[in-house]
Amino acid sequence: VNMARPAKKMKPETLGGCVTLASGHDMPIIALGTWKSPAGETKIAVKTAIKAGYRNIDAANDYNNEHEVGEAIAECIKEGIVTRDDLFIQAKLWNSNHRPEHIMTDLNQTFKDLQVDYVDSWVIHWPMAVPSSGKFCSTRVHGTGARTGPWQENPMFPLTEDGYFCSDDESHFIETWQFMEGLVEKGLVRSIGLSNFNKKQIAEVVAIAKVPVSTLQNECHPYLQQKDLIDFCRFNKIHFQAFSPLGSGDTHLAETTSPTGTIPLKDPRIAALAEKYGKNVGQIMLKWAVQRGTCVVSKSVTPARIKANIEIFDWELSPEDFESMSALNCGWRHLTWSETSMHADYPFKDELVEGYVVQKAPTITSSGN
Repeated sequence: VNMARPAKKMKPETLGGCVTLASGHDMPIIALGTWKSPAGETKIAVKTAIKAGYRNIDAANDYNNEHEVGEAIAECIKEGIVTRDDLFIQAKLWNSNHRPEHIMTDLNQTFKDLQVDYVDSWVIHWPMAVPSSGKFCSTRVHGTGARTGPWQENPMFPLTEDGYFCSDDESHFIETWQFMEGLVEKGLVRSIGLSNFNKKQIAEVVAIAKVPVSTLQNECHPYLQQKDLIDFCRFNKIHFQAFSPLGSGDTHLAETTSPTGTIPLKDPRIAALAEKYGKNVGQIMLKWAVQRGTCVVSKSVTPARIKANIEIFDWELSPEDFESMSALNCGWRHLTWSETSMHADYPFKDELVEGYVVQKAPTITSSGN
């Protein structure tokens, strides 16, 4: 029985407007991101965002804070600020759980943590089943949780005896996708998509997809403008969602220094535009992203910034200033996560430095745990 839910239309007053996905459902253009939002601060950030008008909340089980996101959503619904139907909630299948027999346990833990019975969008977080032993389903509460550790203890970032990430080489994302299509038919997930996939991998999924690929969530900012990939998505009716739309900044994950010698948040050319428009640098970058037709996932735990990041819909960059941003593109990817590149499905092999040899796993995870 096909239990797929009827097309969800967001309220016309949704701040910043929406796009209609290939699945038929509406998705608000701007989402609050929760990657690297610290424990204890995530709940307040999500509540602040919903009160400020955000209707799209981006979560993932490996961020180790999905339960706080759920608490915030539940409180906002209880207080009458929003209903569940007013919100677009997106989550992600973790890399350890690509095998069909592990997928439902992963999703059910997300439901439990978010306190919901469906998610609006569920994406394959990365194409490669790394870190993954392939032997267990790993979640925040199964085994030792969202941290690195010996694979036998079933952490979400399992390590070999030698300290490298475990790689489930038997697993390929096509089987994962085909299982996820059934979740749409069951009404558990409204739209499905991809994250951190390259063009060739997206094409491979599109070629076999019975349920359309609705979204691609990839890193994208003025230093990594992804022009071809965005056009490719548009041609295939996939909505592109930019994560790290401000270029992320100085975190433990930037493996290569930006070729400009600075980061987008400190780029003098963007700073000059911010001064001209009386906005902050982040607002200029978010406005540019939205003006070029992409959706954005913008993370902050600072209440003033959360509010400022959505105040980008009552002004425009002039055509000349918008066009000037094009010159900032230098192909700098902040998040390559090269320690996972031993897998055939690692997406950014052509961006690794010549002669790169896979390194041992960092002790701190990609979510900072």
